Amino acid sequence: MEVLVEGTRAMQMAKLFQGRDIGFDVLVNDANAYSGGPRRVRSPILANRLRSPSKRQLDWKDFYPLNTVYQFLDELEASFPSTCTVSIIGRSVEGRDIKMLKISNSDANNTGVWLDAATHAREWISTSVVTYIADYLARNFDTMGASYTNKDWYFVPVVNPDGYLYSHTSDRMWRKNRSRFGNTITGVDLNRNFGYFWGRGGPEHSSADPSHLNFRGPEPFSEPETTAVKDIILYSGTPFKIFLTFHACSEAISFPWCHTAEPCPDYVNLLEGGTAMAKAIYETTGRMYKVGNFKDIMYYASGTSIDWSYGTARIPFSYLIELRSKQERFLMPRDEIFDCCKEILNGVKALVEFVDKRKCLNCSVNAKKLRQ
Repeated sequence: MEVLVEGTRAMQMAKLFQGRDIGFDVLVNDANAYSGGPRRVRSPILANRLRSPSKRQLDWKDFYPLNTVYQFLDELEASFPSTCTVSIIGRSVEGRDIKMLKISNSDANNTGVWLDAATHAREWISTSVVTYIADYLARNFDTMGASYTNKDWYFVPVVNPDGYLYSHTSDRMWRKNRSRFGNTITGVDLNRNFGYFWGRGGPEHSSADPSHLNFRGPEPFSEPETTAVKDIILYSGTPFKIFLTFHACSEAISFPWCHTAEPCPDYVNLLEGGTAMAKAIYETTGRMYKVGNFKDIMYYASGTSIDWSYGTARIPFSYLIELRSKQERFLMPRDEIFDCCKEILNGVKALVEFVDKRKCLNCSVNAKKLRQ
């Protein structure tokens, strides 16, 4: 686990750990150097950025606030109206729009590709990656091969707009959404709120405690943010073939299951698809991403989006991709943003080409698991 402490208490914490024989490493000496502003007080710089979005455009050299990200989506739609459409798929707990960009040639035979980010608010690099891929697809779609144009591309760069905004203005390390329980805003971990095996397993899978980082919410899909994702995937009319949800910061490509150590029915195919991505990433920047079943390379988790997308929505190639950076954790330096975006774009392209060589799988997920 990672712990943030005030600089004046660093020595005190070190003595505390040493006195109890607890091993530790100092990952970052000054979080402000990476986050662009104070962690728990409003930053005047960030406040000005929020008020003046027109002066800042996405260039993947910095991390950007919510309104700049949304303005970027609207600009892509205005620049490429024949293929790009922006829609509002739902509203957050605090009433903010959840915006989605769809890139498509409107062929009724297309399958779907889903890409989302910022399910966890503090994972800013995920939004950078998804917007970078969206920009690349929008600008090159008309000249790309059939593996790309025979698909409808769905991009949701900020699943959790309330938390994302709050992480820019008040608390850099905020993870959950901004749901209120009682008189306190404690938030729900949106990646424990999906309906597949929700609440199953012990406390290491998810938590019933609202103050816990992995609080799953009072019931499956209790949160408008997860409901928005569910509804667009189930009721869009598009048969999705690929589901990609981006997180940070373990540098890993994982696939179902999260709630059990048992391999999913399509383990080999998902492993091969993940390996194709990892190979493309390595050939781009030399970065090595682990590949495997989520439980094998991460930990137990119930109510996750990839277990739901694979087990309920029946999307055969469902992956949770943990982006950079192992060293700086959630406070990745800005000078790594572009390389991270570039390597993941190439990884996604490798997956898309791999998938088109395979039949649509996931027909073997047994009915018993689906009923659960």
